Amino acid sequence: MEELLTIATLLGGITALWFFWDKIAAWATGGKSISPHDAALYEEYKSLFVRNGVADFYSQHDFLGAFREDNWRPLSRYVDGWHTVEHEFVHKKLNKLHKKVYKSASRLASAIARNTVPIGPGGHMRSVKPDNMPVGPTPEHIKEEAREINSLVPDFIKAHESFVRYANSKLGNGNF
Repeated sequence: MEELLTIATLLGGITALWFFWDKIAAWATGGKSISPHDAALYEEYKSLFVRNGVADFYSQHDFLGAFREDNWRPLSRYVDGWHTVEHEFVHKKLNKLHKKVYKSASRLASAIARNTVPIGPGGHMRSVKPDNMPVGPTPEHIKEEAREINSLVPDFIKAHESFVRYANSKLGNGNF
């Protein structure tokens, strides 16, 4: 009789798991349905880095060279404003991946802010080399500043790409 009770209990447990599996899976993955907040937030993220090619710029640029201020502003705006609860994703895994992007973006932005200066007429460019640098070989400390920035780019790009891939799979590629 005890064996029969054990088997019945196990079958009951398996049946309950099967019956509630969709709810368990949704809870474990952060939710089954697409949150309008997540969709809107992802669209905002894409406007900062994807649609304008800024992420591609960061993946390809050598920071020993000058770059347009227009490529710096989205990263700066992102790091300055996306640390708030309004910029958290409802979907748990999406939020976790976004936190990795934000952390790597913060390190990269700090290095760029610390090691570059506005150059050119009106300061529309940025560079590790100031305008008043004498002509000649680039000093080693300037090269080191560029290396510091360049070394942080791969982590940012890796986190960004993982986040975008996952977000596209969960939220779609703009077709909500």
